Amino acid sequence: MTPIKLCLLWHQHQPYYRAGNEFRMPWAWLHATKDYLEMAEHFERHPTMRGTINLVPSLVKQIEEYIAGDAHDRVLDLMTKDAGTLWSGDQIFMLDNFFIAHRERLIDRSPRYRELYEKAYFRGADRQSNFDLQDYRDLAVHYSLAWTGEISRGREPFKTLVEKDRGYSEEDKQTLAKAQMENVRRIIPLHRELARREQIELTTSPFYHPIVPLLIDTDSARDAMPNVVLPDRRFHSPEEADEQIHRAQEFFKSNFGIEPKGMWPSEGSLSWDALTLIRKNGFEWTATDEAVLRNTIGVAPTIAGNITIKPEHAKYFPWRAEAAEGEIVLFFRDHSLSDDIGFTYQTWNADDAVQNFVQNILRIRSELVNEYGEDVLSEACISVILDGENCWEYYWNNGFEFLDRLYSALVSTPEIQPVTFSEAIATSRRDALPMLTTLTAGSWIQGNFQIWVGHPEDNAAWDALSTAKAALDQTRAQNAPGLEAAHEELMIAEGSDWCWWYGDDHFSAQQNIFDELYRMHLSEVYRTLGLPTPENLKQPISGQFSNGSPVAKYGAMQRATEDNAAKGL
Repeated sequence: MTPIKLCLLWHQHQPYYRAGNEFRMPWAWLHATKDYLEMAEHFERHPTMRGTINLVPSLVKQIEEYIAGDAHDRVLDLMTKDAGTLWSGDQIFMLDNFFIAHRERLIDRSPRYRELYEKAYFRGADRQSNFDLQDYRDLAVHYSLAWTGEISRGREPFKTLVEKDRGYSEEDKQTLAKAQMENVRRIIPLHRELARREQIELTTSPFYHPIVPLLIDTDSARDAMPNVVLPDRRFHSPEEADEQIHRAQEFFKSNFGIEPKGMWPSEGSLSWDALTLIRKNGFEWTATDEAVLRNTIGVAPTIAGNITIKPEHAKYFPWRAEAAEGEIVLFFRDHSLSDDIGFTYQTWNADDAVQNFVQNILRIRSELVNEYGEDVLSEACISVILDGENCWEYYWNNGFEFLDRLYSALVSTPEIQPVTFSEAIATSRRDALPMLTTLTAGSWIQGNFQIWVGHPEDNAAWDALSTAKAALDQTRAQNAPGLEAAHEELMIAEGSDWCWWYGDDHFSAQQNIFDELYRMHLSEVYRTLGLPTPENLKQPISGQFSNGSPVAKYGAMQRATEDNAAKGL
């Protein structure tokens, strides 16, 4: 019996939150203590499980900077600051920020943390007057423990601190902070070790996570959205896209000692030109969403080897593309299977969720065998790709039971073979894979770029980026000082996350900070070059063009299609 190959990729990413010597938001740290180590530890606990972990340089860079201690984070500072020395601003900041966590999953699991939450929000009067010094000590510990992986919570000193639940001392706070730093220090070495064992394949993304097709040419948005209203200034910079890709590969080789074979493009965003740049930089494979494939090939069947692949089965095969720099292989994620893990299973019993996932894989295998014969499994491959950090706070116990049982089920089911993407290519007959000769530009959300361009706020952000790049190009021609630092700021501003929060698609309580960071990075381009800052960068972009329509109920994640999104979170 031939098994169906299953390629599972966890995409680990955070935008670059650092401004000067300060991390303006703590999410790289909090997901490091809760998710990035734990996701690797799940593989360590299941040594026969194989998969792929994608590490974005902007995330790895921040982990290294936290370890080096060359920038501070106010959240971390207040987790360890003696409660007796907190001033009023510190207390207000803690009350505003130390409850940013899923209420049912992360706060209510602790009686004391729930008590503090209710004390802060449901007992009237001034919040500060409700809290004494012990409350602030306990709040600091509980916020850190809430953002701690379940595997860590089961070992010391976390286990004792979790069980204590209240009455924490200043010494407890220091003990916890030290243990958290030890966990963060383990993240990169553990990934290196798992890759050395060839249990996981490590891959990367463009350095600061830009939407590469839009960097190459914002007009590419018209491929999937012919009526889109584009920015006034067309952004057209293949060289910027190339630099983001090249820098990512060099950074990866320097940090992990290996040359990555695969690249997950930011938000699964591809175009033919982007594909060409990825191949030019030495990558052997890349991936995107099934919607991009559907937009490209339509409903026509595809000839591959000696079989004709029906359009509904096309996503279950790696595809070849002959780019200008040579052949590259593409994988297309099954967005239903991926979204089930990202959204659907978070409210399910873990055993039921795992059984459902496994049965869906087996159903696909049966469909392919019944349609094409068992020999087709030599080439067929199911791709499941999703964020590796954002969904777990919506699961009980950080998704521990689900992932633990999922990995056990996958490696013990003979009809399923978990593999890395490079292994899937190596075990396929290349001449039997279907061939792409064109690619409709799009992303893993709705198969287009609607999230990042077209809304007046998004377009205003692109126009500001284009203007800053033009200023940089002009001074570059004059060989002005500060060019390297200015270019770094521009590259940070090219990241996808800023436009994720512009427009009416998504909402965050920290939306104004994202807006400030974006405008700050662009302002730094001008300051570093000794140029005056444009007036428009001194005014918020976010909210400036609001049409009053309801904001979608999405945070850092969104389902792949509108139809799925309509089901809610």
